[in-house]
Amino acid sequence: MKSRILSERSIVVVLFVMVLVTFSLAQEDTKKIERTYQEITAPVTSSNQPVPLTKQVVTPKSVITPAELR
Repeated sequence: MKSRILSERSIVVVLFVMVLVTFSLAQEDTKKIERTYQEITAPVTSSNQPVPLTKQVVTPKSVITPAELR
């Protein structure tokens, strides 16, 4: 039997290695993005403790009654 350079098996091996490299690079980028997002969303106080986020209640400044619409 003659062995070819681009046999099915060698193509599968090359594709598998390419997928592994791609996923490892994507994982590193994801870690960088997560670190950046955490730095942006969690402000730090002088004691290096995250500032707790409080709920903000939005109330309307004025309520329009049906009499005012006339």
